[in-house]
Amino acid sequence: MFATRIPDRPYSLRRRLMAAMLAGFTVIMAALAFGLWNYARDAADTTFDLMLDGAAIAILESVTATPSGIQVDIPNSALEILALVEGDRAFYQVSTADGTVLTGNTDLPAPPGLGPRASLPVADRQFFDAPHTGEAVRFVRRQLSVPGITGPVEVAVQVGQTRGARDVMQRDLFFRGMAMLAVLALIGLVCVQSAIHLAMRPLAGIEADIQGRDPANLAPLRAQPPREIAGLIAAINGFMRRLDASKDNAESFIADVAHQIRTSLSALRGQLELASETVDAATQRKRVAKAADQASRTIRLTNQLLTHAMVIHRADTAPQEAVDMIDIARGLIEEVNRSPDSSAEPEFEVQVTPGAEDLMVAGDPVSLREAMRNLVDNALRHAGTAPLVRIALSQGELGGQTALDLRVEDNGPGIAEADRTRARQRFSSLGSRGGSGLGLAIVEASVKAHGGRFELDVSPEGGLSARLLLPAMPIRVAAA
Repeated sequence: MFATRIPDRPYSLRRRLMAAMLAGFTVIMAALAFGLWNYARDAADTTFDLMLDGAAIAILESVTATPSGIQVDIPNSALEILALVEGDRAFYQVSTADGTVLTGNTDLPAPPGLGPRASLPVADRQFFDAPHTGEAVRFVRRQLSVPGITGPVEVAVQVGQTRGARDVMQRDLFFRGMAMLAVLALIGLVCVQSAIHLAMRPLAGIEADIQGRDPANLAPLRAQPPREIAGLIAAINGFMRRLDASKDNAESFIADVAHQIRTSLSALRGQLELASETVDAATQRKRVAKAADQASRTIRLTNQLLTHAMVIHRADTAPQEAVDMIDIARGLIEEVNRSPDSSAEPEFEVQVTPGAEDLMVAGDPVSLREAMRNLVDNALRHAGTAPLVRIALSQGELGGQTALDLRVEDNGPGIAEADRTRARQRFSSLGSRGGSGLGLAIVEASVKAHGGRFELDVSPEGGLSARLLLPAMPIRVAAA
């Protein structure tokens, strides 16, 4: 078994929700920062690449073929375009496809994947970053086929510019964007905190409702909870209803017990006082005999009260077991036959129909045994001069499910139909056989705890037939 560790201090649900939302916002902000940084770099490169590419095009258009070779006349427009970015240095190179530098810087790095003498497809361009003179430089390389006297000549132009202005623009776009995102994140956190507070408000109302109650007030909670905690409120209300019913039963039971015990003890005291005041020995013996009989009644009443309380208590606490009612019946018969209190030798009949011997009742064996004991005691107490008690077990049906049909029948006077409901109530004793009035009430409580049904009828001999219908299942394993 694994025990659930109860925390030393209760945790805050609000703090946990806020911590979870803060962690989520942090992850989202980190992802947005990464994307925004790349976006700002691309935006800066796109803006400055237009100028860099314009300068390369202007230089490429100034290349002409002459009888003496390729002539390059760097236009002022190209230089003016590169001068638009203050603080950055510019580099350029014009070369033929075979790597011969016609003009410009001779040590510019080649594009990735291309050697110094490699060439790009005609009219193509390539942007790339590469270090030059100890700085990060952005380059563009363009190529053009220039018509010459002996045929077309491939000419490449490579223009570069340091990344100072680009990096400044990238950082500016990034920090501006992050500032807006930070404001939105703070607004979102404030809204989340307000939403959490609003969502937790019903719990505060429920707490105030419970704390403001009188200890005896077990009425259902009046709160209208959200769907997420509706099940919790329903469970609390259900528990309070059961607790209220249990409290009412306990108060009623205690009041009845106090009255019955007080009445019985008062009667015993009265008999003893009368015996002590009587001078005649024969009369005194009669008084003492009546007092002894009253003491026996008090003892039996006390035992029945304890049994009734035990049955009610075990209904909620006792573990479920597979109970064989046939074994319980046989054990009770043997116990009665060994008892020296029987005034007449009772006759027992046990009838078990086919199929009933395989049925087991899932329940508390102690409560079921007490129910059977009270039925047998009641049958013996009210049977005729030649006591006959019949215990019949058969397979029945209860609520569409298999059940054990158990009947205890006697040959006594029985109970009139009009009195059967009252006979099952506590402290309701019919006749003059000295019963406590709790036997059938104990049976009623035990059967109800096991989800069964208890009925009273007339036996074939004209006495009482007490019928128990208990949910059962055929789980007995036949001997090989």
